[in-house]
Amino acid sequence: REVPRTRQSFFLSQIDSRNVSPSTSHTMPLGAATSATSTTARVVKSTAGSATNKTLQFYREVARCLPSILTQYKLSELTTVAQLRRNLSEMIRKNADVEGEGARDVLIYKGREELEMILLTHKQRHHLVRDYVHNPAMDKVEKPGKGSAFLERFYRGA
Repeated sequence: REVPRTRQSFFLSQIDSRNVSPSTSHTMPLGAATSATSTTARVVKSTAGSATNKTLQFYREVARCLPSILTQYKLSELTTVAQLRRNLSEMIRKNADVEGEGARDVLIYKGREELEMILLTHKQRHHLVRDYVHNPAMDKVEKPGKGSAFLERFYRGA
């Protein structure tokens, strides 16, 4: 088995192995199956463990691509791979309360589409900085404490 040179080529080879071109994958309806997969489709019981396993598999897939994304978009001056992984895990944990398997599958599907767009450089650097480097969950705005006596009197109009 030949080892791909970069994570991007690994991801693109996975797309090619599914007989889906990167440019048309977003137009394929969710749940659409090719004739080869529909004839050999199996019914698999879904459990909470399998949903967690799919989520972990997706997290690992994205985490493997992060070093190449960091160099591709020159984000090393702003963040580290560890910080990106932390932001990614927070984003995934934010959706931990999603109950339905279909909803989870849609979230994973949308995440894979997002990863594909990033790897194919369909996004610009500032999009990644805004959405993934700058973590709004970490930025907590604190209300200003009690102001000075002068400001209190000024606000009351005294």
